[in-house]
Amino acid sequence: MEHLPTVVDSGLENTLRYVTFSIGEELFGVDIMCVESIIPPQTITEVPRTPDYFLGIINLRGDVISIVDMRKRFGLEPAEETPDTRIVVILTNGILVGMLVDRIASIESMVAGKLQKAPSMAKLEQKKFISSSFKLPNEKILLTLHHEKLIDDKDFIIEGEIKFSQEIVETGSKSRDNWVKEIPLVSFKIGKEHYTLESKYVEEIIFIPELTEVPDMEDLVDGIFYLRNSVVPVVRLGERLGSGKMTVTPDSQVIILKRELYGIKLGLIVDDISEIFFVLEDDIVGSPININKAQSEQLKGVFKFKRNDESLIIMLLELEKLFNEIELNQLRELEYSTDLEETEQTERESAIGILEFIVADERYAIKVADTNEVIKVIKTVPVPKAPPYIKGIINLRGDVISIVEVGLLVDRKRRKLTKDARILIVKSGKETAGLLVTKVLGIRKVLLSGFEQPSDLIKHKGNIFIEGIGKIDDSDDIVVLMDIETTLLQAQTLEEDEEELEEIRRELEFLEEEDEKAQLAYEQKAHAQISMD
Repeated sequence: MEHLPTVVDSGLENTLRYVTFSIGEELFGVDIMCVESIIPPQTITEVPRTPDYFLGIINLRGDVISIVDMRKRFGLEPAEETPDTRIVVILTNGILVGMLVDRIASIESMVAGKLQKAPSMAKLEQKKFISSSFKLPNEKILLTLHHEKLIDDKDFIIEGEIKFSQEIVETGSKSRDNWVKEIPLVSFKIGKEHYTLESKYVEEIIFIPELTEVPDMEDLVDGIFYLRNSVVPVVRLGERLGSGKMTVTPDSQVIILKRELYGIKLGLIVDDISEIFFVLEDDIVGSPININKAQSEQLKGVFKFKRNDESLIIMLLELEKLFNEIELNQLRELEYSTDLEETEQTERESAIGILEFIVADERYAIKVADTNEVIKVIKTVPVPKAPPYIKGIINLRGDVISIVEVGLLVDRKRRKLTKDARILIVKSGKETAGLLVTKVLGIRKVLLSGFEQPSDLIKHKGNIFIEGIGKIDDSDDIVVLMDIETTLLQAQTLEEDEEELEEIRRELEFLEEEDEKAQLAYEQKAHAQISMD
């Protein structure tokens, strides 16, 4: 293939993003992937026989949303609504829930391995809702929420389906009229300039991945990559807006726009995502005359925004005018041609994504489909009487996971860990385990024919079972494709064997002691007989 995009698996990014908000004096966050929208307060219809923290329901664009007062949920005194009060609508346990919060703060990114346990000093009413904590650069503590626990079915005694009257629908319609006057925006920087775009267009935000260049399209796109089976072209937004050459670093972020906007998913490279906020439509004025013509055509307008004591001029993008129809057709054809290449390749032979890593100074790989995520090495809790290859257990977002030191499975040698060491969280059936490896090399797509089936003599290396062996690039390195399911089953069997061997060892020691006693008794008896004679 001429331009097979780099694969980015969301589970391997190891970076979490939270929409953060204030409730009382504390800062809380919820995973951005479960946030549906952020809206101003609405007229709420009360539902009888529900707990006091459950304010009622609203009708939002045809969806019925249950509203939870987060102050009451956390045992705080209710507060009057202010211009900053918002409802964060999330999807949790299959239903839409609106969290009434005091103020939206920002979008925060953090490395999963740096999340800590919920602080012990957290209030009792809050503790069961807090999954972890994180210290922000400004020294504030961010508490992340178990959003699945916000509504407790045991607190409700409503039976049967709630029937919504025409009055509720009309109330929701009026609320929608108020809502559209205030636009939720995601703000970011390009160089020193501040921009925003409407959050309804944003699917997610990621750090810039490794991109694959597209021949003859360098003037339009920076490259492409795979994101959950979709080809995503990526554009340097600053250069698109005529702001000059834009420098891309590993800290640059990519805003992934929803497919509904252009008919394809598209990534916009920006320098820094700062926060989510709202602006009234009436506050947006026309573009100033001192900006370049290309930029002015791609702006809906500008508005003033006050942050602390600083007054900023912020530009609102009109995404519909970011590309002309010819350019959009080129981007759509790019996605189509890439899909077509993959389809043709699939018809010839299946390609799979593999994750390569180093163990015992050799290259190994497992299928991406078997991988949940990759995390940095964190402290493990030792397990008494566990076999030597079990380094211990970790608590990963509420799940207890055994960590297998793969090097010990290969050749029973324990190696010193370096900063490159990683834990691969893998799954096999219903079991999840962590594989401790020396270094992760990356992800690539390969043809299964590139691996030779191992002979019966080399189906396993140490206690690792092998699915295939081959060279998959121009180097002379051999890559071993692990059979992860059989290897984990073998590890379990080894654990059972260790226990059996220990029992046998104890039994042998007992028999040896008995033999020694019998031998001593025989010698004493023989000596006594000799003395008598």
